[in-house]
Amino acid sequence: MRRIGLAIGFWAALAGFLALDALRSAPRDRFAEPSPLALGSERASGAGHCSGK
Repeated sequence: MRRIGLAIGFWAALAGFLALDALRSAPRDRFAEPSPLALGSERASGAGHCSGK
C-alpha cells in the first residue's frame, strides 16, 4: 500500500510541476525558432551558445 501511495504522490508532484511550469513560462513562438532541419543555415548555426551574439 505504501508503494502505491508513493507512486501516486510522485505522479501528482510531476503533474503539478508541469502545470506550474506551463503557467509561469512565457508563451513560445514556434515561428521565431530555427527549423530542426536547418542543417548549416545561418540562422541555426548563428544562434548557438558559442556564436558570440
